[in-house]
Amino acid sequence: MKRFLIFIYLALSVFSFPVYSKTGQDDNNPINIVLNSDNADKLLLVAFNDNTISSVVKGTASLTSYRNRGDAYQTSTWSESITDDLAEDYDLEKLAEWPMTEAGAHCVVYKIEDKNQMASTLDRLSKDKHVDIAQSMNVFKTKTSKEVSASDPYLKLQTNLQQMQIELAHTKATGRNITIGVIDIGVDIRHPDLTGQVSKNQNLVKDYSASFDADKHGTAVAGVIAARKDNSQGIIGVAPDAKIIALKACWPDKSDAMEAVCNSYSLALAVNTAIKMGVKVLNMSLTGPKDPILALMLQKAMEKGIIVVAADVGTGNAKENFPASMEGVISVQSTKPATAQDALTSAAIVAPGEKILTTLPYGTYDFISGSSIATAEVSGVIALLLELKPNLSGAEVRSILNKAKPATSDGAKSGVNASLAVNSLCEDNACTSSGLLSFAKVN
Repeated sequence: MKRFLIFIYLALSVFSFPVYSKTGQDDNNPINIVLNSDNADKLLLVAFNDNTISSVVKGTASLTSYRNRGDAYQTSTWSESITDDLAEDYDLEKLAEWPMTEAGAHCVVYKIEDKNQMASTLDRLSKDKHVDIAQSMNVFKTKTSKEVSASDPYLKLQTNLQQMQIELAHTKATGRNITIGVIDIGVDIRHPDLTGQVSKNQNLVKDYSASFDADKHGTAVAGVIAARKDNSQGIIGVAPDAKIIALKACWPDKSDAMEAVCNSYSLALAVNTAIKMGVKVLNMSLTGPKDPILALMLQKAMEKGIIVVAADVGTGNAKENFPASMEGVISVQSTKPATAQDALTSAAIVAPGEKILTTLPYGTYDFISGSSIATAEVSGVIALLLELKPNLSGAEVRSILNKAKPATSDGAKSGVNASLAVNSLCEDNACTSSGLLSFAKVN
């Protein structure tokens, strides 16, 4: 396999951390080099099997016995020797290396001095007997925008909730006992509508971006998913009794910006961590080009029963639609007017994503648009379904959501209806809660 180190802009116990060649906060610090998008055209990433971890990378290989190095595993002498040899053989500077324990792979980030040699170096690496994946770095952009607030914003919120029939859905499920992993930037865990909603949080890029509570995009996504209900202020989330594990793998593109950037180095760490922490749903309100290492990790997550939900920008351009384009991932697009329906792919789930009121840092709120927000809504709806039937497969979830996409009178897709989704599940599985079927035919 070829491995492409990607930079992704958002459209978001014990850990195994990467081993860095150096420490420090200056521009020459290896981690700063790895996470700085200006260096993307000089960075490449290599991965190979490390049977001392837990499994294998290549799909043709069979699982074999191994010595489990445990959560304290960082880097074996054998794997470090391989990465040192590759650096010397291909005239590369090793910046960081780490184990992806859930995939049985060892990964390393290198810097090449002459970017014009990138293609030939990757070609040579791909033929090296020690290398399973070799890839370059790509850069991606967010798909959210901030709207101008109305003088009384809470009134406008009701349109969105009514469209999804959240109140009806909440009579049967609120996401209780479901944990949603949010891979994003940080979350304002002290926000009045998010207090107690984030059960765990981890900043995986703290050496590069120390902020957490002040981060906008992750706070907005978290509010859509699980803002508190019946607390006499603010908004409510789609799944207000679900719990969020906030994993910061991205950082603001610019100071105080809604947009953020992350790469396959940080995302691989985050997905590996989410698997180990046992999340039920993995929300990825981000998008970018196809990435072999990220695909490997997400496949491992889905094999373990995690429902992966990702933003779909709806352009049909494969270079900016991953991981939503990956088989098995629930792809989500923002609703569009009837005149723009051609942009909506048939495989995507549609949800409201225009001018959605949600949480922002420092206890504030604002209207945000984009497929990031629609993705968060669908993650919330899935939490409602999993509360009722925790062992639903990804295919079953997709089928239920597809049944809950009514069309409006003008032919436009109105977005997933949470109440219809809950009722579809209960019709198929004989839910016994009293009163449920009284609104099973809502349309």
